[in-house]
Amino acid sequence: MTAVSRLILVCLGVTLCESCSWVPKVEQEDFCSAQYVFEADILERVFLSEYQGYSYNIRVKEIFKTNTRPETVRGMATIIGDGPANSCGPQILEENTAYLVYAYTDDGNLRLSEYRKMQFVNKQDITRMTRLYDCSCEIRLNLIKMLTNTENASLPPPTSNQCNVPDNYCSRSFYCKRNPAGICKMGYLGQCY
Repeated sequence: MTAVSRLILVCLGVTLCESCSWVPKVEQEDFCSAQYVFEADILERVFLSEYQGYSYNIRVKEIFKTNTRPETVRGMATIIGDGPANSCGPQILEENTAYLVYAYTDDGNLRLSEYRKMQFVNKQDITRMTRLYDCSCEIRLNLIKMLTNTENASLPPPTSNQCNVPDNYCSRSFYCKRNPAGICKMGYLGQCY
């Protein structure tokens, strides 16, 4: 391997570690990786700093996923979002607006992961989250084909615990769920986003 090739690999590695994820995914993966998913009203936004980001006073309205008691989530009053110095950009939420929030805890602080205004969340989105997302199923995307445009690259057939995402998939309406026989099967519910 030449010195130039090594330099390119090192730069690529640093870029991947220091930037937003470039890896395509489906929304179910965001849901399953979040500790909490809930609807919340944003009551107040406070700018902390370029690096610390924003602090939001919130009121949790409806809980869709939690790894703790629902009363604990309902009692959450503050969430932190990234600031302008973050490589993925700032997470700016509007006051007096309801959001679907994907969150996690870090050093005792509740932090934003993903979010969407509730005006853009419909009944089918709620149904997918509450009835169709099965976090015990592994979702597999053909990244080699996606990133290299190699037509003959294919994934091996999925096991009973996996769903292979098709080439022309819809990120938001896709889901993977176990059928009555316990086999993970993919499907779509809602418009293709």
